[in-house]
Amino acid sequence: MADCDLCGRGIPTVNPVRVFRPLLKFAYPEGVWTGLCENCLESADKTRVKVEKEELAGTPGKCKLCGTKTDLYPVELHIPNFSKGVMTEDAMLCKKCLDAAGETYVKFKKEQYAGHGHH
Repeated sequence: MADCDLCGRGIPTVNPVRVFRPLLKFAYPEGVWTGLCENCLESADKTRVKVEKEELAGTPGKCKLCGTKTDLYPVELHIPNFSKGVMTEDAMLCKKCLDAAGETYVKFKKEQYAGHGHH
């Protein structure tokens, strides 16, 4: 089992997203991997598309995935809660992390479409 790095949901596998954490840039210049569940990945990609269409303005703050202090954009999370069912909450992510999640999302969808790439 693995936990999604955004919503915390425990699932069999997560989708790897490469993020660049400023505090780790010398130790890991190629970035570090975080794992997102399918729902968070899809939400991040929806936010990325809105940002590219300039439908969303950034809010200054610290990115939940990489820790960079920059303009952030809300990604809607659906967090399982035993007493209340599913709770909706926004995680604030920077453009770089949104782009990385978008790349992973496109790969994930292609693999799903291609029958998980067993050719």
